[in-house]
Amino acid sequence: MRLCRLDIEEVASGEGRVIGFWGAPPREALEAAAARFPGAEFFDLDVFHRAAGSKTLPDAFCHIVRNCVDNAITLAEAGRLDCVVAATGEEKCDSGRFAARLVEELTGVEVVRTVNPPRGEAEETPLCEAAGPLKKRIIRVMDSIVEPLTAAETREARRAACEPTHGFWGTPPHPIELLDLFPETTHAFGWTRCVEAGRPADLELELEVPEGLPVVFFSQGFCAKSMLARHLAERHRGMYVDVHDTLGAATMAKIEAFIRLSGRAP
Repeated sequence: MRLCRLDIEEVASGEGRVIGFWGAPPREALEAAAARFPGAEFFDLDVFHRAAGSKTLPDAFCHIVRNCVDNAITLAEAGRLDCVVAATGEEKCDSGRFAARLVEELTGVEVVRTVNPPRGEAEETPLCEAAGPLKKRIIRVMDSIVEPLTAAETREARRAACEPTHGFWGTPPHPIELLDLFPETTHAFGWTRCVEAGRPADLELELEVPEGLPVVFFSQGFCAKSMLARHLAERHRGMYVDVHDTLGAATMAKIEAFIRLSGRAP
């Protein structure tokens, strides 16, 4: 299985076809879709690809779910979307179910609904615990849903393991550039860590945060996880951040000040 890394306009204007997905569907569902549509690459619908806004969802709504819907509609209208493999259980949110229904009704494209409950032991999370640019590491964690880390990548991530000076808790944010504010010695927690551990619906693992570590608890605007982020921030004396469409200068300044004033020595 391969990820499509083309811009959405390149896909829409090209001749290839893709399988869309959102959230963290179980691997067997992705493999089944790949077998049904040989040669089709996987397109991550969660990502902000600057698709034309469909105006299907309210403005006051999670930007990530809006990405899912707008990207799917754009690709379907261009005739490039074979199907969508949608996470619709606890590993995503209720909006995953609602979006699946909307996309199927509005496009006529098949939406395969999946759930991915915790199974087996949690896998190691070398990328979340390595030193290196946080944005690059979190993007690679999300890519691993379709393209698992190679043995060489795993060895390199283990080699780069570090003691954290800070933490980031939450889902990959929009805008993703928020992650550029963090030092390379930041560990990732929350749903991002759960995805790397192969247990995206494991609430207990999602709530695990080291005591005494300065952590920014992030939630996307209008996301139900904001109740968890705020509660954990109060419990661990961290910083709660809620971002909707844009990362304002005031929010950036607050995050930068928190990082500068509260970090552990590496």
